[in-house]
Amino acid sequence: MLHKRRDIRKKIEELRKQAELALLADPLSGKNYRLLGQLAELQGSRKLAASAMVAAARHSLHEGYAAFWLMTRALENKNFPSSAYYADVLLRSGTVLPDYVMPPLARMLESKGAGEQEVVKLLAQNPPWRPVFFGLIYNNLSDASVPLKLLMDLRETAAPANVKELNAYQWFLINKRFVELAYYVWLQFLPPEDLEHAGFLFNGDFEKKPSGSPFDWQVPPVANVTVDFVAKSEKDADRALLVGFSSGRAEFPGISQITMLTPGRYKLKGSYKSDLDGPRGVMWMVSCADNKILGQSRHTTGLTEDWAQFEFAFSVPEKGCPVQSLRLGLAARSPSEELLSGEIWFDKLSIASD
Repeated sequence: MLHKRRDIRKKIEELRKQAELALLADPLSGKNYRLLGQLAELQGSRKLAASAMVAAARHSLHEGYAAFWLMTRALENKNFPSSAYYADVLLRSGTVLPDYVMPPLARMLESKGAGEQEVVKLLAQNPPWRPVFFGLIYNNLSDASVPLKLLMDLRETAAPANVKELNAYQWFLINKRFVELAYYVWLQFLPPEDLEHAGFLFNGDFEKKPSGSPFDWQVPPVANVTVDFVAKSEKDADRALLVGFSSGRAEFPGISQITMLTPGRYKLKGSYKSDLDGPRGVMWMVSCADNKILGQSRHTTGLTEDWAQFEFAFSVPEKGCPVQSLRLGLAARSPSEELLSGEIWFDKLSIASD
């Protein structure tokens, strides 16, 4: 064993000398500096390794190993500005997969204070890797509430979180079953004009296109069904929900929105205009997260000459239903009742205490 160790040390020393000769021949080579740094580390000289790695990164920002080495060592020493700098270098150069850079950035966020502020500074510059960051960072955090502070701090910069970034965090929380925190985040970042109308039901007049938030309308794409928020007519600029069905069997997963109603009695009201041809058409339904139905409208089909009103009452129980879902879906009870064609409009949906 001792003999093998001597052979390894001898081999490392030979490689070091070769790397030094190569560096003399090409003193601008970042690769040769990086090799010297790796060999110095194997020989137990952290100080020489650090000097060589700094030189490697200085001569070539594409020396990913050197930049990664410097990032992780700086983080170990709580040198957050340096660690953030090399994280930015790695993400901009693409020399390593972003997955390897996210854990150090997550540690900086969770260290709070100076570490978190360095991440905020990076993101406030709106770097090209920012979408990648928000796509990967959440699964590298041990505390799901940490990103809220980051998003709040970014709000004070020239590059606040955009809708897509906010939605990504809300959906992450929803998937982790932190629905109450997701709802709080949504309210915190709603524009003032929307916050005024954020009651029991959001965007019930369909005046705004869905934002992608779980607390706004969810409209999954469907091949044979068209869903849009459109003006009622050329003379009426008010928008309404329009759902159109092609002839044949409808494959319609529904249009839905998450609600956070406290226990009590409620009434859902709305208006509709129909030109549907089918056995049962569509219906609105309120249910708990476990799919327990709390209330539903009558099924709607046929032709209405003008806008008609509909409503139904429902109750949220004291226990077991902190989160609800309002959904428009098919009223079909069998495959034969899924045959549907035509269109239907909905507008002025609201939920009020009963």
